[in-house]
Formats: sequence, C-alpha cells, structure tokens
Amino acid sequence: MKRSTDLVIFDCDGVLVDSEIIGIELTLALLNQHGAKIGIEEFTSRYSGLAWDELITKIQSEKEIAIPATVHQQFYPLLMAAFAERLVRIANTVEIISEIPLKKCICSNSGSAQLDYMLSLTGLKDLFSPHIYSAVDLGPGRSKPQPDIFLHAARELNAAPENTLVIEDSVHGVIAAKKAGMYAIGFTGGAHTTPDHQQRLTAAGADVVIHAMTLLPGEIARFAR
Repeated sequence: MKRSTDLVIFDCDGVLVDSEIIGIELTLALLNQHGAKIGIEEFTSRYSGLAWDELITKIQSEKEIAIPATVHQQFYPLLMAAFAERLVRIANTVEIISEIPLKKCICSNSGSAQLDYMLSLTGLKDLFSPHIYSAVDLGPGRSKPQPDIFLHAARELNAAPENTLVIEDSVHGVIAAKKAGMYAIGFTGGAHTTPDHQQRLTAAGADVVIHAMTLLPGEIARFAR
C-alpha cells in the first residue's frame, strides 16, 4: 500500500543555496578576532544550523569567552556583500525541484529578509513563494533544533507530519525534523561538507543521506512505497 506524501520541506542554507561555506568562513573570521579559535570541521559538527543568538550563546559557554553584540552588527552587512559576489544555488536545484509534483516549502533558521535576498539572487524564490518560513518569525527559542518551524509549515499546508519529508544538511536540522515526527533526508551536497558529514547526519537520526539533488526524486518515490 502506497503512503501519502503530503509535503516536501527544504532547508535553505546548504541545501538550496551554497551559502553555508560563505557564512561559516565569515563567522569564524569574526569569532577568531574575539578569541574563539574554531576550525571549519568543529564548527560544522557542533554549531552549523543554529540561529545566530543560540550560536553565540553556545560558543560563549563552551569556549568561556565574551563575544560583544557588535559582532552581530558587523556580520550581516559583510555576509550580504559576500553573497552578492559568491552565492550560487546548489547544483540541479531548479531542474529537480520544478519537477516535483508535490506541495513544497522552505523552513529555515535564517531571517526572512536574508531568505528573500538569497532566493531572489539565485532565482529560486518563485519555486516556493509564498511558502517560505523563517523560524525567527516564530519568536525566541523556537528555531531548529526545536521542531516548531516544521510543525508550523505542516499546519499551514495541511500536511500530516508522518507524511512529510524534510531535506536538511545540518545535525540540528535533522534533529528538529525527527522531533517533528517527519522523515529526514540528510544532504551533503554543499561546499561546507566535511568527511564525516554523512556519519554525523545519520547519527542525528537521518533516515537516508544523499550527496546530490539528482538523487532526491528517487528517495521521494521510495518514501511513498
């Protein structure tokens, strides 16, 4: 008996647009100026996917350092400038996603203005609009790894969580998807992928991990069976 597939949810950073590596490199450069000596592999394994405030709180606690609020004010103008120069969409996103005959949306920890900028810049906005959801809009403490943004999207699109697939590149995103009772597809197709990325996503609860967007239709079909 076939299973209904009500909704396909995409994370944005590192799944639709190759923004994670840009954001990580800029974040590390700023944090290192304030005594937080963190490498890319440590960052992707411990901090990727967190909203900015939670990221800073966790780093301050774990590294026992103080990071001034001005870092946040420095970060976003620099990030937008870097996006304008370097941001590209993940390979085959337009071709694959435009052919998925199911309800689909975006659920991200990035703010709405940043999402709009990234998706417009890379030509992906029209594939999802108006179903583009930011956890920031839900209020403090409700971003991934909490399941709130996924459950919000399911309610908005009248989808049962158990009939919903989520494509996520981060451990925190996978954890959030599983907390929401959804099927989690880990994604390792971004430039920020590390050698142990697949292993970490699987350990976090990913039901399957894919390394390219071209593999997604097969996984959606397998889920339905």
